[in-house]
Amino acid sequence: MHAARTYHLRQLLLLLATIALLPLLLAGAWAVHSTIRQQRLEVERSALDLSRALATAVGTELDATIASLRTLSQSQALADNDLPAFYRVALRVKQANPSWQSVILTDTKGSVLFSTSRPYGDTAARIVDPDSLRETVDSRRPVVGSARVGSRGTLAFPVRVPVQRDADITYVLGAAVLPERILDILHQQKVSADSVVAVFDASGKRVARTKEHGSDAPSPSLAKLLAGGGAEGVGVTTTLEGAESVTAFTHVPGHNWTVAVGVPTTGIGSLLLRGPFYYFVGVLASLVVWVLAASWLSRRIAGAVDQLRERATGLVRDGNLLPQIQSPIREINEANAALVVLSRERAEVEAERQRLLASVNAALDTTRLALSQAEEASRAKDNFLAMLGHEMRNPLAPIVSALDLLDLRGDERSDKERVILRRQVSRLHRLVDDLLDVSRIVQGKLEVRKEHVDIRHVVFKAQESVRHAAEAGGTRLHTNLPEHPIPVDGDPGRLEQAITNLLSNALRFAPGGAICITGALDGEDAVLVVEDDGAGMEATTLEKLFQPFFQAPQSLARSHGGLGLGLTIVRTIVELHNGRIGVSSELGAGSRFEIRLPQSSGGRAQAEEAEDSGLLEGRRVLVVDDNVDAAELLAAGLRMAGHDVQTAYSGSDALTLMRTFRPEVAILDIGMPEMDGYQLAHAIRDQYPRWQGQLLALSGYGQAMDKDLARAAGFKQHFTKPVRLPQLNRVIAMLLNA
Repeated sequence: MHAARTYHLRQLLLLLATIALLPLLLAGAWAVHSTIRQQRLEVERSALDLSRALATAVGTELDATIASLRTLSQSQALADNDLPAFYRVALRVKQANPSWQSVILTDTKGSVLFSTSRPYGDTAARIVDPDSLRETVDSRRPVVGSARVGSRGTLAFPVRVPVQRDADITYVLGAAVLPERILDILHQQKVSADSVVAVFDASGKRVARTKEHGSDAPSPSLAKLLAGGGAEGVGVTTTLEGAESVTAFTHVPGHNWTVAVGVPTTGIGSLLLRGPFYYFVGVLASLVVWVLAASWLSRRIAGAVDQLRERATGLVRDGNLLPQIQSPIREINEANAALVVLSRERAEVEAERQRLLASVNAALDTTRLALSQAEEASRAKDNFLAMLGHEMRNPLAPIVSALDLLDLRGDERSDKERVILRRQVSRLHRLVDDLLDVSRIVQGKLEVRKEHVDIRHVVFKAQESVRHAAEAGGTRLHTNLPEHPIPVDGDPGRLEQAITNLLSNALRFAPGGAICITGALDGEDAVLVVEDDGAGMEATTLEKLFQPFFQAPQSLARSHGGLGLGLTIVRTIVELHNGRIGVSSELGAGSRFEIRLPQSSGGRAQAEEAEDSGLLEGRRVLVVDDNVDAAELLAAGLRMAGHDVQTAYSGSDALTLMRTFRPEVAILDIGMPEMDGYQLAHAIRDQYPRWQGQLLALSGYGQAMDKDLARAAGFKQHFTKPVRLPQLNRVIAMLLNA
């Protein structure tokens, strides 16, 4: 089979010119007209396609901002209402998003809780776009507000999301986004230099424009086109610069923003002016030349070109290449062959893009899964430590109460055994507290409540807490304190904990030796030194001494126990008081720890609590605890102090007992089944509104949150198990004396 004969395009055009010149002009006029019409349609279609693409890109950016804010709103710090911690998280997120001017947290009434553009606690920030805030609260969904000039003179638009807990909106989290981010998206599309692209918000105010102009509103003709309604449209408008353009617009899905693209009509207009002339010449020529020949040749050329155009359009539009029809024009066949190659290359590029996209999505899924697992592990650890502390403190409570009873009975035959038991119970109690404290340190939640304190009183208490252990080990305790006060602003409980940890550490490594505690004022510092003549430490040990769970070498440390947390806690407490701690030691020459705290600038140090509180005898006390041993031993101790005591082992039993026994003080265990201590406290107040007694909480949970919950439930005092009978008697006496 012979191949069809082909011709060069120039040969056919020469043949056409030879047959008749004037019909060629006619065909040229027709081609010009078709080209102008096609160019206008192509310009309109291209402008509309570009406006759709830009609207999708802008919508994706707004949705990404909303997604980022939603992710930020799930922060554990915000769930815990820890606004200072959440401020730091928001500040890091803002720094990771340069296009965000600031992150703003408000309540549902519009009060600004903080703005990352200002230091935390600065209340000068205000809501620039209150309408979007109200819409967020009313609609309970994310809202993109209108572009406004803020207090710093910078144009930005707000993106807000509601923060819901259960079914209620607790906060509104927002970001002030700079229009430069939207402008970057417009520039990424590589729009031609003579075209104009603008983005308008829901109120019709301009957010971004590729050509800067003083007005922030659309031109009158564009405003009229946009007012015509519809999700998209095309028309002829005049730009703010006065240039006529073909303008296409598309509304951003889900946000009521609009993207408008204007393409100048200058090139189309010049073709329109030349078209009639060619058309007139072609009409005159067509009267002279053989119409049939010109028509045959023009159909051959136009058909081949149309086929090529349709194939190219199909490839661009949906990636499908229409079947090739053999053309007698060689150049057309070569162009068809090039389209085939281009189609294959496009398919390869698309396949590679899909592979990369799948790889990125898989990596994102893996990252999200790892993050979720890490967060779950952290929550499980916190819950485990809290439950561990509760479960270990509960059995300690009856043991301590039993020891207090034995002390009250004064049996001298068991003095030695009671001292040993008291020392070991105290040691176990400290271990539990250390574990919980180090967990708070890791989370940055260890708190101090400062007041004016004389550090001498804190030293006396710490010395008393280790006195029995020192006597048992034959270690001598010496103090060298001045007669004048050593005032600091500090938490007396935490400072006592730090000094006790230093003394306990010295006792472990200086058995049978001596420990000296020295206090003094040095300039603006209060200085406290704990020095021993024990085993000392090597330089390598000193480098790791304050690390959590670090233990000295086995030959020294394991015979003395400990978790390796005490010194970590000491350093954290000192740093929370704006102080510093130093250590020096040589192997075999003992160790010296020096604490420096800022001296108090004013006020009087709180006086020591009197040991004898003037305990009132004969008071009616109700003890409620589901642990029968703990309840009975605590009641027995209170009876020995002269109180009339009744016990109940559940909330319902306590409510029934209240009908016949009206206590002046009710001591309630918090962690009871069926009805916990908080519920029982509310039930007592509801069922016996005239009861004027005092409520004391007793719990194995001892975090600040637990104490706040107890106060909110109406308890006058929260005790963490185990509680000492002398301490409990002092509080009862203080409450009833008041």
